[in-house]
Amino acid sequence: MAKIADQTRAAEELSPRESQEPASQATREEALRRLGKFRGRLPEDFVFDRDDANCR
Repeated sequence: MAKIADQTRAAEELSPRESQEPASQATREEALRRLGKFRGRLPEDFVFDRDDANCR
């Protein structure tokens, strides 16, 4: 059990502090802006069938 605790502590010490904090509002806004370019790319008559997608 001590080995796992040591590995966890070592990983925390090596990882940058920023990666452990939640994403900032600016990062979220940037991601949403980048996703916006994909909006409206499906045909008007497209219907998503969840059951069909889950069968695959």
